[in-house]
Amino acid sequence: MELIFLTDDELNRLEKRLGPLVRQMGSWNSDGIFGYASVSIVAVEKAAEALANPDLLAAIPSLRMPEGSKTFIEFLDDLGPVLVEGIVAVYREYSFWCHPASMNSRRS
Repeated sequence: MELIFLTDDELNRLEKRLGPLVRQMGSWNSDGIFGYASVSIVAVEKAAEALANPDLLAAIPSLRMPEGSKTFIEFLDDLGPVLVEGIVAVYREYSFWCHPASMNSRRS
């Protein structure tokens, strides 16, 4: 599964601007010292499809690049809570019905 990684610092900044829902876009990982969230690119893609946002859909390939988290944060800043809510909805749907790793196999 392709993922976007957001550090705890990035999440804190996003949370201040967009609210606590940003922490529910993906799974949280921590070793006790360093923490980060991992957001599925497929969840972002499905949220973009639901929003019918052509700019975001066109940018999906750039999320797979090394600077993908920066691009993702820029889109969150531009689209705000509506994108966060869409990603959370997709993440919850797949987390509830299946293991997140199978999200790729359920793409339409």
